[in-house]
Amino acid sequence: MNNWRAKFMVLGAFIFCACLQTGAQPVANRMWVKLNVASDTAEFKINLPEAGVMAIISSVPGRKQVDRLWGPATMHAGTWKISLPAGRIAGRSGTVELFNLKLAPVSEIGTRGNGERQFNTPQGLDYDQSRKEILVADTGNDRIIRLAPDGRQIAVHGGFGLSFGDRSEEREDSLDDPYDVAAGGFSNFYVSDQNNRRICIFDAYKSYRGNLFPKDSDRRNRLDRPRGLKIDPENNIWLVDGRADRVIKISTSGDRLFEVGGFGFSTLQLKDPTQVDVNTSGEIFIADRGKGRIVIFDRLGSYIGEMRDHLKTPTGVAVDPDGLILVCDDTTGEMGLYTPKGMRIACIDKASDGSVLRRPSDIGVSEDQIFLLDSGNHRIVVINREKRTTAVPWQAPDTVLK
Repeated sequence: MNNWRAKFMVLGAFIFCACLQTGAQPVANRMWVKLNVASDTAEFKINLPEAGVMAIISSVPGRKQVDRLWGPATMHAGTWKISLPAGRIAGRSGTVELFNLKLAPVSEIGTRGNGERQFNTPQGLDYDQSRKEILVADTGNDRIIRLAPDGRQIAVHGGFGLSFGDRSEEREDSLDDPYDVAAGGFSNFYVSDQNNRRICIFDAYKSYRGNLFPKDSDRRNRLDRPRGLKIDPENNIWLVDGRADRVIKISTSGDRLFEVGGFGFSTLQLKDPTQVDVNTSGEIFIADRGKGRIVIFDRLGSYIGEMRDHLKTPTGVAVDPDGLILVCDDTTGEMGLYTPKGMRIACIDKASDGSVLRRPSDIGVSEDQIFLLDSGNHRIVVINREKRTTAVPWQAPDTVLK
């Protein structure tokens, strides 16, 4: 463990050295940004009046998402220089953002049972940004529950059943030990149905539409205890195939695009993975529970690095709206907030009533709230996400000087 801490200390030093703090000059009481663009390099000179998390961001033309050119990373107060390739910012505009987050548990939703607003060892959760709904995979009750952010129950889908056998005796939307649920980009949602070894789909009207993956006629692609699900910004489906120790990327038509992982002992391989998420840059974050880490791959499946700080058996991972990483661990009973480089900057280990977390398993997030699935206590812990921000705009010319 000490070796891993040493590695993160070195990594943190690299982040700050790459920025190169300029001199021991007095810190101004305001934030400012100066941008100098040469033929190959763009240099941001940034004054930070206080410590916080900083990112250089730019809008993406024609899309709601932003492009994070640098960060987010924790920074001390002072004046810094950050260099980026000139081609990445030519003709673009954006902001340099300095922010601090305050996380505070405010309420709980649910108790143990099989009635309204009750759960039995739920494993998966997602927040539907378009409909403003919480989706819960109520694993022990073989169903999917839709809730309003205030906890009001909207609808229930599924119920126990097998995807084989006598079809005349089976409801087509039956589920058996559903592990996770993910809101889709077309107002639908997907369910990883563990014991039926499939990913099934519900449409925009929340009606069952059958299997997405594998197709009934597909004899080559088989799943073994499918677990975590996530939909990326391009509407591809990312699936954790638990016992196969891999993560699969699937198109909206159900075609397998590629996979990462597989059982083994190298850094590229996985052991007992549980959840996955993808950021706006296409980087893949996998909760590799058996190896006690969050492992990171790029959009093409190449290994980037891993996060281990304060982690023992991470079960859930989620990318928040600012590009920070939320991780829950069912051994430590904590949810940590991390930079993408693996530095923990905040931690939650209790609900609003002071009770401890027990086997937290998954995380959903909106702009101002975090929904933590506290599986061992059969409930959702609602956490306010209060953000205090200072932002300074920047504008780069269309051409660079030769």
